[in-house]
Amino acid sequence: MALGQILSELGANTVRLARQRIELATLDLEEEILRLGGLLVGAVATVLMATLALAAIAALVAVYFWDSARIAALAGIAGFFALATIVMARKLQLALRAKPPFMAGTLAELERDAAHLEQKP
Repeated sequence: MALGQILSELGANTVRLARQRIELATLDLEEEILRLGGLLVGAVATVLMATLALAAIAALVAVYFWDSARIAALAGIAGFFALATIVMARKLQLALRAKPPFMAGTLAELERDAAHLEQKP
């Protein structure tokens, strides 16, 4: 086999390998976009419904205790919302930390490729 033919095959194999990795990266990116889109829609709907429910509950508690303990009722409502905000912010922080690295599959494949190429004489 001539050196030119070997180099040509090596170049073609390199291009094919790069194409496969780019396709994998594209799939990882599409997955991430779809996942984030779904999370965003769900989060907006959840926040909207929770806001309406909590506003109604807060108004109900304030009206119920208006004649007997309006300050205590309003302080309790404010304390509940403050505590709920802290808990939800902490959960969000933990969820963001637990997220898998961006394009982890592609990076793992590239690492395997590099290790495989290093083993070849």
